[in-house]
Amino acid sequence: MKKLLYILLLTFIGQATVYASFPVTETNNFTSIEIVDEETDESKKLSKRQKVVWFLVGLLGGILGVIIALIAQLISKKKKGQFKFALLGAGVYYILYTLLMYAIEGELPFEIGEIFILG
Repeated sequence: MKKLLYILLLTFIGQATVYASFPVTETNNFTSIEIVDEETDESKKLSKRQKVVWFLVGLLGGILGVIIALIAQLISKKKKGQFKFALLGAGVYYILYTLLMYAIEGELPFEIGEIFILG
């Protein structure tokens, strides 16, 4: 009861105290534990051949190839970057398609207003 009275009194005064029912000792002997990941950053990067393959998947598959690459990247724990190269391939496909249609027909296959939805 005496300790409770002191704790309440010091709380009202504005002093912050901590009471522990067990002995507390101060030591600065902390051991650090390092978690080392076995996989390095080099093992997560795509090789040149894989980059070309994912680019071709996007180029030949279009939006379907991009969806396949997205699913492959979400499933894969090791490799990252499939989606980026498939998206780049799909972008190149749509640019080449637009240029080819412009060269053949003399006009764009879409209206400029269709590009800018909010415009």
